[in-house]
This record gives sequence, structure tokens and C-alpha cells, in this order.
Amino acid sequence: MPRNRPGALRAPHGSFSARPRTAPPPPRVHGLSARTSLAVNRAEADVLHLRPGSVDRALRRCEGFLAAPGRTPLYPTEAYCASCPGCALDDVREAMSLLAQTLAALPPRPRSELARLLAPLRRRYLARTLPDPFADRTLPWWHRRLAHGIEGW
Repeated sequence: MPRNRPGALRAPHGSFSARPRTAPPPPRVHGLSARTSLAVNRAEADVLHLRPGSVDRALRRCEGFLAAPGRTPLYPTEAYCASCPGCALDDVREAMSLLAQTLAALPPRPRSELARLLAPLRRRYLARTLPDPFADRTLPWWHRRLAHGIEGW
């Protein structure tokens, strides 16, 4: 008498069906692998307590800021409503702070992949912005660059 395969014994009777999906898959982060995107989404939800997709939005904000043509210096602008979680990322410096917090919250392999993605962005930010000699030295280096204020403030 032939032996049953172990998978056939564990399968439900009738047709084999995969485990039903209860929720849609988390959104992918632009430029990262699926495994790293999943780790970023877990860090957003569990460690950083952010909305899903906040890291992707911060990454796209940094890329958009640095995509300006020409060689003229760039000046980050302050967010109109810095306390609002949705508006805070309008300031590229806050977006870079969020990405730095995410790097610290990730496991080693996803951290290295995200760091490889951020390294050219940080080099371009450093090259395209000007240092602020009067900035507070306790702030991260991306906050110690010259910036425009909001009109009327």
C-alpha cells in the first residue's frame, strides 16, 4: 500500500486552499525591496506609531526637494503647520529626521538597505544646501543648514 505524503495528511479534506488573507498587503516603500518595505511598515506601526506610508512620503519629499534643476543652492522651508503630522513632512528637514528615526528602529538588514538608499540623498542635500553658522549645534546636521522662513511669520 502506498504511503501518503505529509502535505496530503495536513491539507484540509477536499481541495487545497491557501490561508485566506484578512487584510490587504502593506504599501511598498519606493525604492526598497518587499522584505525591507514590510520591516519599515512594521516599524511605522509598532515602534514609531506613524500612519502607514509615512516613511514613503518622507522619502519622496526628500527626492522631490533635491530634484530641482541647476546648481543653485536650495533652501528648505518650514512647514506651515509643523505640529500637524500630515503637514510636518512639508519641511524636508523633518522628513530627514523621520527617516533617521526609521533607520534606528529597523533590524540590521533592512537598515542597511535603507541606508544605501539614503546615502546619495544625504550627499546631495549636503552639497546643495548652505551651512548656517548660527544654528544650534545640538540639532542634527540637516537642521543646521540655511532655510527660508514662512512669509508673514
